[in-house]
Amino acid sequence: MMTRVFYFTLLLAVFTTGCHASGKGDAVREPAVAGQFYPADSTELRLAIARYLGDALPRRVDQTLAIIVPHAGYVYCGQIIADAFHQVQDQPCDLVVILGTNHTAAGFNDISVYDRGSFKTPLGEVSIDEESAKRLLEADKDCVFDPSVHAKEHSVEVELPFVQYLFPNAKILPLVIGDPSLDKCARLGKALADILRDRKALLVASSDLSHYPNYEDSKQVDKETLKSIALLDAQAVASTAARQMSENVPALVTCACGEGPILAAIIAAKDLGANSGMVISYANSGDASVGEYARVVGYGAVALWYRCGYRRYSTDTDKQQC
Repeated sequence: MMTRVFYFTLLLAVFTTGCHASGKGDAVREPAVAGQFYPADSTELRLAIARYLGDALPRRVDQTLAIIVPHAGYVYCGQIIADAFHQVQDQPCDLVVILGTNHTAAGFNDISVYDRGSFKTPLGEVSIDEESAKRLLEADKDCVFDPSVHAKEHSVEVELPFVQYLFPNAKILPLVIGDPSLDKCARLGKALADILRDRKALLVASSDLSHYPNYEDSKQVDKETLKSIALLDAQAVASTAARQMSENVPALVTCACGEGPILAAIIAAKDLGANSGMVISYANSGDASVGEYARVVGYGAVALWYRCGYRRYSTDTDKQQC
């Protein structure tokens, strides 16, 4: 059980969203879940992030290409988000690709790339890397720009305050994945790797884990899911999820709501040179002061990284020696 203190006593809605953007391609995508999933007051939000990062687990990996992080209310998973972001806190980064998952746009099966303007949170605006968005739309036939998919979607937005706090000069590339099929995610992952190869970029795969089993069942299901992610094997992740869903775990409706983002991040990170994965931390909603044990959601932090001293920007000789 997680023993670290959660810093909010206000119960935030975990799955309820609100929309303050028009969904018509506004230059600024307004926050949809500020005040629900995380504080709407900028000072309170900044202090909360600082506290979470101050309590984060020590940095255990180096040269991280991708992190897997949850996207529920901070009262439930803020510490797990911080544990993941703390692993990359001192890395140079000029672009953060946030891979979200579709919760709000029924029937959307493509990949929506927000390709213009900025996203806004209580900490201010963060600009879209429009050139990278353009390249991705051209490179992957599954990618489209559908702002309505982003309008109420929380899975990208919840990660933004941590990005703004740690990388204030970085741009973002926000994606929302509809269909999490392995073929589609493989195409996306390879296209992203081609675009990011010469960038100081971080991939952020936004995903909660098991939904709605009891506390002990959640821990067991999530243990298997996290183990498969750390293998850096997208097929293993998909197979593990399918197997666990076939085992009739009571009340389990998904092993990872962001399976698509996880698969795409693994494929892109491996193509960029990642050779190791590590589970950083885990909890579920039952561990929160406001949680319950009968019906929970799981949250995990995972880093995909280089195990040895080879850096992405080193020479081919350095890579061979690694």
